[in-house]
Amino acid sequence: MLSAVALGTRSLVGSFLLLLALALFGAGWSLTGEDRAFLFDAALATGTVVAHESYAPEGRKPRQRYRLVVSFATGDGARIRFRSVASYGRPPYAVGSPVPVRYRPEQPTRARVDRRMESVVPLLLWSAAVLLIGTLGIAIAWFGPRPAR
Repeated sequence: MLSAVALGTRSLVGSFLLLLALALFGAGWSLTGEDRAFLFDAALATGTVVAHESYAPEGRKPRQRYRLVVSFATGDGARIRFRSVASYGRPPYAVGSPVPVRYRPEQPTRARVDRRMESVVPLLLWSAAVLLIGTLGIAIAWFGPRPAR
């Protein structure tokens, strides 16, 4: 037979996991707000990869990484050159390749290479964590140990 403490723990753990899922959802929504606004307001252009810049992440084993250096023209004809935020072990585009670019017209130097993987993967990981923790909380609270009759 399970004691009242064990039954209360089931409810407490389930409730804690549900609250954790809600907190993750709120934090993720807040942290992705700038990215969502950027994607909503950004203009599209086609750029050209002009270089692969070597990059060594701090605090990690020495492993060669690269950032793309891209050049593109804004709607008013200004030429902009920027370095990608993401780094790659093997660059996804060769030098001279055309790449889709997103930029804010009022701040064209803060442009990004428009790769769906870079926009979608963080959202998918965040969503999966929220769903997993929330489902686990519901499962523990709902289907956890019951008192013997």
